[in-house]
Formats: sequence, structure tokens, C-alpha cells
Amino acid sequence: MRHPPDPAPVEAEILQFFADRNFERSRRFSGNAYDPAILREYLATAGNPQLRYRTIHIAGTVGKGSATTMLSRALSAMGFRTGAYLSPHFVSLTERFLINDEPISAAALESAWQKLRANGRLETLSFFDAMTALSFSYFAEARCDFAVIETGLGGRLDSTNNLKAEAAVLTTIGMDHMNILGNSLAAIAGEKAGIIHPGQKVYSVPQEGEALRVIEARCHEIGAALRIIQPVGDDFTSRNASFILQLIGMHLAPDAHRLALCRAAIGNPVFGRWSELASSPRIVFDGAHNAAGIAAISELVNRQPEAKCNIFLNTMRERDLGAFGEILQKQISKQINLYLFPMPEDNYYQDAPPPLSAVDDSAIRHLITEPQTLHLFTGSMGLYAELRRRFAL
Repeated sequence: MRHPPDPAPVEAEILQFFADRNFERSRRFSGNAYDPAILREYLATAGNPQLRYRTIHIAGTVGKGSATTMLSRALSAMGFRTGAYLSPHFVSLTERFLINDEPISAAALESAWQKLRANGRLETLSFFDAMTALSFSYFAEARCDFAVIETGLGGRLDSTNNLKAEAAVLTTIGMDHMNILGNSLAAIAGEKAGIIHPGQKVYSVPQEGEALRVIEARCHEIGAALRIIQPVGDDFTSRNASFILQLIGMHLAPDAHRLALCRAAIGNPVFGRWSELASSPRIVFDGAHNAAGIAAISELVNRQPEAKCNIFLNTMRERDLGAFGEILQKQISKQINLYLFPMPEDNYYQDAPPPLSAVDDSAIRHLITEPQTLHLFTGSMGLYAELRRRFAL
């Protein structure tokens, strides 16, 4: 996917159907909001479509969306018909369901949705349950060879944890969604490591000691084979690509020609990860939305040629936006200005916490014309739809 498509006509019906069970949007997280057994029962009645192709399951705090995209592109480059299930989306639900890097068409989404409705019992599912079921069926009907499945949140209790994946992949685990996953790195790692099942091959980036001990214990307990991959690169993006390329080499052992095809596919930009929206002056969007992601952004900013950077950010209220600003101030070694990007939803910050300053759209339009300055929008994937709608970026 090179650029988010416009919403399909059927999306309004889908979102309305799950208006009171869309935890992504409402953020009404509760203890009974997550139970993969509910979807497991539903999938059984549908013939378990997720078991008709090979799967790789990806969890982590930062980098899992990029890893899913890169890995699916590599598998496609090797000649496998490959599905990718991603979440959330920037503009359109169609971004969540890709085959060989192409989003599902509006017509195919309409057809898949109507088939899902015809199966009945949709009232038992949450929005994410239903989108997961739709992806599993879509990939089966399209006769995919492989599907790379990104967890929505956590892993152990995630809707996607209804697979018999041949491999589990863990990107960097850090502190995020503490109100759901736990207040320690060990607790969060335990939830992420819940995607690991007996007999699997498990591939992980190097983790902090506490998280690594949890992963090692899980693998030892259930008989999964753990490989720690040390990525190389000058920044987070290049290290992520290195991790996936090494993973492919270990898991599928492609010959030199196919490995070169994988390298080329992985090297293509991933939308929402340091995506340049304008070039003179440069305007960049990145969907980083937790402390680890913001630290990675700081690293990238420091590598840019501009001496000055205007950063516009906002995030969901469950996260500490002020702490994001402090990370940027501490880790960026050039002149920066930090502004709150106004968002219409109450789930986002409405007032600017220190060290951010408040600006309106008129001020933003003026600021982003400032020459020889990098203009960065970040803090949430949700910002992009507003950038597109209000600023035509």
C-alpha cells in the first residue's frame, strides 16, 4: 500500500453496526472486552478459515505494523500469495486487509461483509473480532499461501490469537496500554508472549532483560524454539528491515536470487512510518504513538539536514503526551518547537500540556510554510486523516 485509499461505501454501515462495540474508537477498555474464545467459537462455525493457509503472528509494542508489512512484502516477492492483516487504519478499513500489498477493493469488502453478516451471530462479536474474522475468511477465499497477522493489542487475549501460526514474531516490547496489559515490563511481555504456542519457531529482537526472561521462560515451558535476531542499521527503520530480512533467511532459507528480491521489497517505504507528505519545505507524518516510538522518531529527526524542526503532536488520553514532549526535548539535538495538533475527538488531548504550545489550524498553515525547517506530525496514527481532511496533505 503506497497511500491510504478513500473509504469504501460499505464502511459507514460496518462502523455503525459496531458503534457500541468498537473499543478501538471508544477506548472503553474493560476486563470483559477481550476474550479470544468468543471469536474462536464463531470461527469454528465458519469452518476455521484461518487454518487453510500458513500464518506468521506478530506482536510487540513498537514496530509490529512495519514488521507485518515488510514480512508480507518479502513473502510476496518470493512468489507466495500473501495476505497481511493490519490495524488500526489511517483513512479506510480497506487498509487492514491486503493481498500482495494491495488493499481489499471496495467491492470485495462489501462482499466479505455481507458474507460475514449472512453467517449470523455478529452481535456476539466486537468490531475487532469481526474484522479479524473477515480477514481470515478473505485470505482463505483468495487462496493465500501465507498470511502475516498483526495483533491488535497485547497477544494472549487478542482476537488474532486463534491461529495455528508456524512462527511467532516479537518486535520491541515496552511500556504501553498499562491500564490493560499491566504496569510492569514483565507483565506486558507476558501478554505479548501469549502468542507463542507449542512447537513454534519464535523470532525476537533483543529485549530488555525483564522482557527477555519472560519470553525465554514461555518458550522453555511449552517447547518453542527461540531465536534472538540482532538487527543492524543506523536508525530504527533500517534496523527493522534488517530484522525482517534475517528472519526470512532463518525461517525459509531462500536462495540468493529470492533473498535479493526480499531485500528490495522490504526496502520500499511503509506508509505512516516517516512518510514525506510535502517536499519544499518538508512535511513528514509518522504514526508513532508510544514512548518507544517517540524515541525512535527523535533518532530520525537528528539525522535530517534541517537545523530546525516544528513538531505537531497529539495522542490518546490514556497516554502521557507531556512525557512525549519531554522525550523529544531531551533526545533531539537541534532547535525544536512543540505544538499540540488539535483533534476533534474527546479521546485526544484538548489542552496543551507542557512543554507543548497550543495552536489553531490557521497558525499551523502559516508555520508549515517556514522554509529550511522540518515539519513533523506525530503521536497517533489518527492524525493523518485530519491532515488529509483539513490540510489536503
